[in-house]
Amino acid sequence: MTLASLHSAFAARPHHFAAFLVLGDPTPDLSVELARAAVQNGATMLELGMPYSDPCADGPAIQAACDRSRAAGVSTPQAIDVLARISAALPDVPKNLLVYGNLVHAPGYRAFCERVVGAGASSLLVPDIPLEESGPLRAACRETGLGEVQLVGPGTDPERLREIDSAVDAFLYLAGLQGVTGAVQDDDAKFALLERVRDQVERPICLGFGLSTPEHVRRTFAAGGRIAVVGSQLARVIDAAWQGGAGDPAKIVDVFGEACRMLSAPAT
Repeated sequence: MTLASLHSAFAARPHHFAAFLVLGDPTPDLSVELARAAVQNGATMLELGMPYSDPCADGPAIQAACDRSRAAGVSTPQAIDVLARISAALPDVPKNLLVYGNLVHAPGYRAFCERVVGAGASSLLVPDIPLEESGPLRAACRETGLGEVQLVGPGTDPERLREIDSAVDAFLYLAGLQGVTGAVQDDDAKFALLERVRDQVERPICLGFGLSTPEHVRRTFAAGGRIAVVGSQLARVIDAAWQGGAGDPAKIVDVFGEACRMLSAPAT
């Protein structure tokens, strides 16, 4: 799975619902089954995070997902193994990684990109490496066929939007609010922001941060977004099912799959 397959997915359909999962949450085996359930219930892309102790762009729900994964013993190499297992089960589904800079720095940019491309990743977002510092990482992405994604948000001015748009080759990830994932903000503001950004860029836009309902997904597509990603809401579903499921994997997968089915309905 490489950037070319991501472009093929955009060509094949105008709108994509992407379910976000932290690799290894709540266990490696369940993580694979949850990814499979997401796709079986309408997700046409996956956004996959690597567990990290200080996920600075993420709110409590995804922080808790990272904690569950790390408690299950999932390190970065093991997260890449989980990614490979998901890719083996879902070879045709684009898998966009959200990874923090320290995890990419540690093995080196080229080595990291080679490993995740080999495990089936199609693109990479590193939210704490800004455009001005991303040259070596962008080069490693291009050398290995991994698409690069950059984060933009409410405070990104038009000149910088154009600069980022011309630099990336996968898509723009638009944070619908100024803050961390899972925060609550006026819905109209995030969709008005999406409409404004859509008129200024050429790359496809993925909207995230604050999407939690089928109506949010529908409005994302109506406002010009190509990808609607839901993360914190699904992390809360996993948490509730994990806490209340008495260790029953089938129940956890069923509850998660139903949540994805409802969220994906506007994309079909």
